[in-house]
Amino acid sequence: MATSWGGGNSEDLTTRLKAQQRVTDEFGRGADTCVGLDKGLKGISDAIIAQRKKTPLPNLSQKYYIEEMEFKKRQWESTFAKYGCRDIIENIRLNSIAVVETSSAIKQEKSVLDVGNKNNNNYIALGAVVMLVGLYFILK
Repeated sequence: MATSWGGGNSEDLTTRLKAQQRVTDEFGRGADTCVGLDKGLKGISDAIIAQRKKTPLPNLSQKYYIEEMEFKKRQWESTFAKYGCRDIIENIRLNSIAVVETSSAIKQEKSVLDVGNKNNNNYIALGAVVMLVGLYFILK
C-alpha cells in the first residue's frame, strides 16, 4: 500500500512516525519569537550537519530522522521569512550594539574627565601654595 509520502508499507509508516516524534521531542514545535526561532534554526541546522557526519550511509530510520529535521527546518525558515524575522533580529542587534557603544563612550569620557579633574586639582593646589608663599613674603 503506497502513501502520499512515498512509503510502501506499515513498517515504513511506523518508522517515519517515530522519526517525526523524535524530531518534535528534540526540537519542539517552534518558537513564539523571532529570536527563539533563530536559535531553533541554528540548533536544528547543527543537528542535521552532525547527523550527516555521524552516519554518511544512514539506515532507514536515520534517513527518515534526517528528512524530518530538514522538513522542520524548512517550516521554520518559512515562518522566519513570513514574519520578517531577519529585519527584526538585525534591529535588535543594532540596538544592542548602540547601547554597548554608548556605555563604552560614557566610560571613556569619565576616565578622561577623571584625569582632567586630577590635573585641575593639582593646579589649584599648586596655585594656592604659590599664593600663600607670596602672601607670606608680602606680609613679612
